[in-house]
Amino acid sequence: MKKVIHNKSKIISNILVFVVAGGSVLAQASESFDYPLGFGIAASPSMEISTRHDDNVFLQDDRAPRVGGQALVKSSWITELAPSIKLVANDGPNQYSAQYTLTAGRYHSSRDDDFIDHELVLQTHNEFNYRNQLNLEFDYLHLHEKRGTGIVEDIVGVIKNRVKTPLEYDDIYVAGDYTYGGAESKGRITVKASRLDREYTNYRDISRFYDRDENALGAIFYYRVMPKTSLLFETGFKDLNYDKTATGIDKLDGDEQRYEVGVTWEATEKTTGTAQIGKTYKDFDASNRKDRDFTSWAVNVEWAPLTYSIIDISSSRHPVETNGTGSFIENTDYIVASWRHAWSEKLSSRVRGRLTNQDYIDSAANREDDIKTFGIGADYQFRHGVAFALDYDYSNRDSNAIYKDYDDNVIMFSVELGM
Repeated sequence: MKKVIHNKSKIISNILVFVVAGGSVLAQASESFDYPLGFGIAASPSMEISTRHDDNVFLQDDRAPRVGGQALVKSSWITELAPSIKLVANDGPNQYSAQYTLTAGRYHSSRDDDFIDHELVLQTHNEFNYRNQLNLEFDYLHLHEKRGTGIVEDIVGVIKNRVKTPLEYDDIYVAGDYTYGGAESKGRITVKASRLDREYTNYRDISRFYDRDENALGAIFYYRVMPKTSLLFETGFKDLNYDKTATGIDKLDGDEQRYEVGVTWEATEKTTGTAQIGKTYKDFDASNRKDRDFTSWAVNVEWAPLTYSIIDISSSRHPVETNGTGSFIENTDYIVASWRHAWSEKLSSRVRGRLTNQDYIDSAANREDDIKTFGIGADYQFRHGVAFALDYDYSNRDSNAIYKDYDDNVIMFSVELGM
């Protein structure tokens, strides 16, 4: 996604200016301070501030013509400020938490793209006894889609040129899961349910056709065949409903059904993993949209060769809702890998990479994208509640659709503060 930085020395010097001036630094409170409020409740405030340089902020293809001859800003410094507070209460094994985060972003070369996001997350974990556990979650999110992504990416012509600021939307998410059976039980079952309501709040003449709700039900049954190995059988159902449909466009309403089998294991204290494979069915209410099915899977392996070094590798295939091209997207993460290593008590590093294919099913031009991302970063724990980080991320998309290729480079400096 990110384009090569040609003047790195200037960028590094600008980062130092931001730091010395007390300007843009990120804070993420890797070690927060807890303040008891009474009644078993503790508050953990934190602050996140970041400055980054993005050399392709709207993920543009260099070959694409500009509507009306106007080119979007190519690169920009971006500053984000994100204060957060988390309340936690523990009652033995039972836990209750509430967290609110405000994220304000400023594009120094494109002020129209400034944004303010709000996130409220409520969670509970209850263990009634060894065999009965319940998790509940409620999220209210007011977020944005930056220009060049989401709905706007697939809008063309004059309509796209009218979108001068990020699209904003509200998500209300409610979820819960109940588990019967202990970790050492021969059999264990988890039943889960969730609901997502999404509503866009600006550019309603365009965005109202993407408002939707998703209702999901699922269950996983585990059957222990060895002390640290269990077979698993999972089924899931999701019902999707869009509030409005544009004239002449077939509705995207329908449902998804998923059936998978697999295994979860803890081979040694250093290696754990889960692997499952099966079939996903995508059925549409509109007769003009063709029902589809495909092989789906999910694999995740964690290997810790040392107590201070962890490698994660995963792979998956699942459906994703379209933003206007085709009936849906068959998303395949062939590999997602990360390596986290602590070189000392204060210094650690991160390396990450992803190789993804997105197949836009039933799109007019049979669109298919290959996306590669790579990132590297380092963290320095200056003292309790204060940590510094430096990150570099590169992304590339190679598409068979016209003017959908891009490269993008981002370099970011951050400070993480627990208050």
